[in-house]
Amino acid sequence: MKQPRDQRLFAAGIVFAAGSGVHVIDHLRRGQGSVSNILYTLGNVGLVIQVITVVLIVTRHRLAPIVSTAAGFSLAFAFTAVHWLPHWSSISDPVWRIRSATWFSYIASSAEIIGALAIGVAGLAAYRAPLTRPRPDTSEAAASR
Repeated sequence: MKQPRDQRLFAAGIVFAAGSGVHVIDHLRRGQGSVSNILYTLGNVGLVIQVITVVLIVTRHRLAPIVSTAAGFSLAFAFTAVHWLPHWSSISDPVWRIRSATWFSYIASSAEIIGALAIGVAGLAAYRAPLTRPRPDTSEAAASR
């Protein structure tokens, strides 16, 4: 039987994968030249981390909770710094400075951040839950059998 914490992590993984997909579509729509080379490289490293994390989640791998926690919170922080802070370096890409279909970029960035936070929270909950299954009933009724 699947534990509720496992189901929540799986659902969060699906939300994260969908948000990541929308964000990738936004960047493909805007073109590679819309970001600096360093941000392009870091974005691809982040994408590899996202794919690995989602695969661990959907395959219900035993490392999924800890990887989801680490990747989820780290990626949410990074996405927020890149897209929601004013321009601060060559790895900045503020959503309000995007020239075409800005509304889509707002949705894409928000969806990815929400998904990353979801896997971080769900991963932490699954990681902190006991690893053992509940003990069988040890009441007197069970003992008299």
